[in-house]
Amino acid sequence: MRIHHDSTILLVAGALLGALACDTSITNPGLTPDEDLDNPAAWPAIVVGARRALSDAIGSSTGPVSQLLYWGAAVTYEINPAGSTGSYGIPTDVQAGLPTDATMNGDWTQSNVARYSAEAAVARFRRVMPDTLFPKSPLVGQAYLYAGFANRLLGENFCQSVIPVVIPDNVHYVLAPGSLGSHTLYFLRADTAFSNAIAVFTATGNTDAQTTSFILAAHAGRASVRTDLATYGLATWADAVAEAVLVPSTYKFEVPYSSASPDQYNYLYWARADQSFRAHTQWGTFYEGYYRTTRDPRVRWDTTAGTMKPFGDAAVAKFGGRVPFWPEAKYTSTSDPVRLSSGWEMRLIEAEAALVAGDLAKAQSNINARRRALRADTTLAKTLDTVVVATLVDGWAALKRERALELWLEGRRLGDLRRWIENNVPGGSDDGTYRASTTDILHTTPLETMTTPVARALCFPVGRNERETNPNVP
Repeated sequence: MRIHHDSTILLVAGALLGALACDTSITNPGLTPDEDLDNPAAWPAIVVGARRALSDAIGSSTGPVSQLLYWGAAVTYEINPAGSTGSYGIPTDVQAGLPTDATMNGDWTQSNVARYSAEAAVARFRRVMPDTLFPKSPLVGQAYLYAGFANRLLGENFCQSVIPVVIPDNVHYVLAPGSLGSHTLYFLRADTAFSNAIAVFTATGNTDAQTTSFILAAHAGRASVRTDLATYGLATWADAVAEAVLVPSTYKFEVPYSSASPDQYNYLYWARADQSFRAHTQWGTFYEGYYRTTRDPRVRWDTTAGTMKPFGDAAVAKFGGRVPFWPEAKYTSTSDPVRLSSGWEMRLIEAEAALVAGDLAKAQSNINARRRALRADTTLAKTLDTVVVATLVDGWAALKRERALELWLEGRRLGDLRRWIENNVPGGSDDGTYRASTTDILHTTPLETMTTPVARALCFPVGRNERETNPNVP
């Protein structure tokens, strides 16, 4: 494994400075040799590299550009295109809801780099750490944690897996040459990684705030993938709830970005920052009208951004021209982190399990938990009512809406829609509204929605490079 990140390059900086003091000639050291990463001084950098790879896969402009959060938001109508299809814009095939395997090359590659970086870190630590250290090393725990989130990212966003695996008596997971496996394999891998992270962090015996946060993140991650597995009948809802109840409502775990360099920016924000790009908008989405009515801070967009520059940065063919520039305001800087898990998501997992069990009262209470907290916050100007769950269909519709609001622009919506639609879960979804033209700004009749869609993807294809180079993939 070769690491390119700045944190690893620092390992050779001291040696270089010493050489320069005696000799003015410079030899480019190139990539860090793999064996150098067996040095304990390199281990923290390996973990930081795994975390950075996960950030890159979710959305930043490094290496093979990956935009899972951005493209997923476009396909599920969390945002609408407002401009260019090139740099920082939304490609035409993504705008149409049918991304090609060529468009997804970078996303597929970087998502697997994130998975591999974390899993290879665990393998390296297992090989080079003393047997007494490995089971209780905080660095091992963190590598397992990022492996869990990387596998969840793949499972919630991509259609299939390419990892050969044979589980006795379970043909669902047998991957023979010339075939692709189920995406749910990634959820199983994530579940194992989160379980291992919990075991390692617990074995450290540490009770500091950081270790406690990591343990909660692993429980929250495990609750989320068990929710995915339970929907597909591969786990029980009790398993998911058992994890969710351990996480306080106000807890959150995030992956960082940085303003130090464009390749570490929060890409979704930069694409709409109006420094050079006004590439997406809330115009024409469900969230546009919902925020106007409720001022729910979870889905805030900038209602004044278009005062001086009222339109996106280019015409949008599917809308017949330029559209109003009303950008999301969840992310307000290039260094804003993206949330991976939260306690509020856990309350919704408990609500979903209650709906499966037919317990409408419990479902209503958990669906409203976040709304009650927002209503109680007097610093917020909003008109936010709690919901009433009178029937099972009402309950599912409310649960789906609340997850759409709570997990907005976090790269989670595509996985939710897929699992609900593929498993015929009752209740409608607020999946956005496209309008017919720029002259139709105040029109309220949908042209397209996810509930009555034109042909539209519920997951992303395996990258073309994988198909062309991996003999096991058709």
